[in-house]
Amino acid sequence: MIIRDAVEADLPAIVEIYNATVPTRMVTAELEPTTVEARLAWFREHSPEQYPFWVAELDGRVIGWLDFKKFLPRCAYRGTAEISVYVDEEFRHRGMGQRLLEHAIARAPSLGITALVGLIFGHNEPSLRLFQRLSFERWAFLPEVAQLDGVERDLVVMGQHCPARSPAIAKSRVQSQTANHFNDSLNLMHTLMEYRQEPIHSKLLKIRDKYSMLHLDVLILIYHFAKICSGHVLEIGAFVGGGTIAAAFGVRDSGENKKVIAIEPGGSVKHKRLGTRNILRDLQRNLARQRVSEMVTLIKGRSFDTATIRGAYEALGSDKLGLLILDADAAKRRDIECYSDKLTDNCWMVIDDYYGTDSNEKITPSRADVDALVEERSLEPLGFYGWSTWVGRWRGGAGRDSLKR
Repeated sequence: MIIRDAVEADLPAIVEIYNATVPTRMVTAELEPTTVEARLAWFREHSPEQYPFWVAELDGRVIGWLDFKKFLPRCAYRGTAEISVYVDEEFRHRGMGQRLLEHAIARAPSLGITALVGLIFGHNEPSLRLFQRLSFERWAFLPEVAQLDGVERDLVVMGQHCPARSPAIAKSRVQSQTANHFNDSLNLMHTLMEYRQEPIHSKLLKIRDKYSMLHLDVLILIYHFAKICSGHVLEIGAFVGGGTIAAAFGVRDSGENKKVIAIEPGGSVKHKRLGTRNILRDLQRNLARQRVSEMVTLIKGRSFDTATIRGAYEALGSDKLGLLILDADAAKRRDIECYSDKLTDNCWMVIDDYYGTDSNEKITPSRADVDALVEERSLEPLGFYGWSTWVGRWRGGAGRDSLKR
């Protein structure tokens, strides 16, 4: 991929990428598609020396773009620029937007820009995570200032000084990130309370009673993460399908074309409530009963076997995972290592068997693996739910490096 100054001949591709985001009601405040003619004057307001307009090009095809524009017209704001990033839907979740943003941050000082801001809808979590990953901070929050199809939406102003300020500012940034981490944990608890008023709550309660040993709160979070995540879903240890069904419901309700991949070696389990002589048979029956069989790619085998890993990678193709659910044996680190190359930055993680009143052969090594990965900053913890389930996020590139050492 190369990043270059845009020319007017690129405008049809730029407009096509932009228009593809309009129906999502996630990215732009425009409610109707625009045209090349309508955007021509806007395009000509840019200049390579002050407010550049760049395109990302791959094999001669424009696959994304970033533009700088005046934040406010008054002279005192001339050093602050608003930036917007758009990526072709076929090439999302591959780091293209991050590369454009990194290029903008690096070039900003040479353009006379001392601060960058991005205006992002509060429900656009993928974009908020992208900006946060590149050290943008939340500078402002405007509640319910946009009306999208009759729904009131919040606007978040993300900002960054260019270049970064003094060590005191860096310390403040760390404190801000800690506060954001705390807020993220509180937001998850708030999300659970909101779902208690929704029909999905009672539906997942029935799923929990019939098909799962996970706590109802965990099933709700799996549903929520599958619904909002940027990427596909991989579950290791599907058992008889409780978590799988919750994830499939979330994908269905997202309206997006996401995949649910479930790995299960099979066997039998003695349990007073969920005993089964044939796990795979019952798993397939339960998926069929809930009408999600066609949404789930079921892979029979152990998660760490070469054939299983190959099957999961083939099912994903070039795409990435936005949610990883680990509910199999005690080797959590091993399973994460097997699939780390497919994890998006900030991939949601749901890891069962983290805690128990008594140490045992499954919980003790599971907790040790998770705690070590948190210490290495490969995982970011966001709380403990249900009886023993750890919830958090994958920390992206830094985490991969630590796994490979």
